[in-house]
Amino acid sequence: MEEDTQYYHIPVMSQEVLAFLSGIEGIESSVVVDCTVGEGGHSELILKTWNGLTLYGFERDKEILAIAQRRLSPYGSRVVLINDNFKNLWLHCKGKENSIAAFLYDFGISSFHFDGSSRGFAFSKEEKLDMRLDDSSKLSAYDVINNFSENELTVIFSTYGQERWSRRIARRIVQKRDEKPIETTLELAETVVKAIPRQYRVKNIHPATRVFQALRIVVNDELSAINASLKDAIRFLKPGGRIIALSFHSLEDRIVKDRFRRWAKGCSCDNDGAVCQCTGTPLVTVLTKKPLQPKETEIMQNPRSRSARLRVCQKVS
Repeated sequence: MEEDTQYYHIPVMSQEVLAFLSGIEGIESSVVVDCTVGEGGHSELILKTWNGLTLYGFERDKEILAIAQRRLSPYGSRVVLINDNFKNLWLHCKGKENSIAAFLYDFGISSFHFDGSSRGFAFSKEEKLDMRLDDSSKLSAYDVINNFSENELTVIFSTYGQERWSRRIARRIVQKRDEKPIETTLELAETVVKAIPRQYRVKNIHPATRVFQALRIVVNDELSAINASLKDAIRFLKPGGRIIALSFHSLEDRIVKDRFRRWAKGCSCDNDGAVCQCTGTPLVTVLTKKPLQPKETEIMQNPRSRSARLRVCQKVS
């Protein structure tokens, strides 16, 4: 369908993902969970590669799930698509403890959200400030920008966007909204640009990039969902199974890195080392000592892949 093919994104680091999956014993007749199915790019490749495999796919966005549904329809009952946040995978995987071959995560948002959702993820065109991945979320980007205090906005931009000019930007936003509410992406982007001194603007990166990223993360509670989902995934993963995580933001990558490191040391709790009472028996082996990055050829073909970082761990048999 023509409207779908526009958003048939190129799955990032697909060859590396398939290579790590192929190292799992019995993968050809196993269950794999794609926790971030999106337009179905990775899922389609996995289903094509292993004819006897069953795939569960989580996607919280109804619009994009419909695209994946059509794309993956040729695989019939081998595909089970679930319209839910991947933080709730425990609810849908009950009874499958220690049996799932792999969990695949591809964090962030897809090309569809930037190019076709009309929900205000992009600062390059005029859209209403929204940024919600699903309409069940009560908080929108409009609410954050127009109702949060200057200090709250500063913390959001600094923590989730790692924006050095967070205080100046927050102050400018508050001044602007005192005149009238900031309702659109272009209004917000213009406000951010004016807050950053020209000589400190980074070449080839729009000044509003980090602010928009921070807003999206907060509106959709993305980071806490990653942590919650990983903690449950390890329970359902079979011995020898693997968790494959693609991150596009240093905060996402840090959560994955820390969780894998704790598991490798035998820690499955959320306490710090001083009070951890876990057994110390390793739960996983980390297969990527350092995160893998896309090859130059892939970045040339798909510039949005440039910030990807891939980490993999394998559950101890």
